[in-house]
Amino acid sequence: MGAQDGYAVDIAALTKYSEDLKSNKESVAQVTGKVDEADVGDESWGIVGLFVKHKYTDMLGDLKDLLKEMEDGLGSASEKIGSAAKAYQEQDDQHKQSLSDIVKQLDDVVVRDLNA
Repeated sequence: MGAQDGYAVDIAALTKYSEDLKSNKESVAQVTGKVDEADVGDESWGIVGLFVKHKYTDMLGDLKDLLKEMEDGLGSASEKIGSAAKAYQEQDDQHKQSLSDIVKQLDDVVVRDLNA
């Protein structure tokens, strides 16, 4: 590896990605609303169209099911990525605090030795 072994996590990027996924979920919900508008009544089809309306209604149902699954998947992914970002941030904060405590202890020892 390079000069820095291990891993590095861009917490801000994870957080942004989580928010982007949530935004995409909201966009899919808007499309779902448009699909609802596309379902017109039987009288709009006329006599000949009634033979194909059932298939059209089934296809709209399939599309709505797919969009619902997309919403659920995007919501779940957003929550999981957001939780990962939060966990990384908490660990970062904990490590910073631990290092700060160690530095303070070292400073206290050095000051005590200098005063002795």
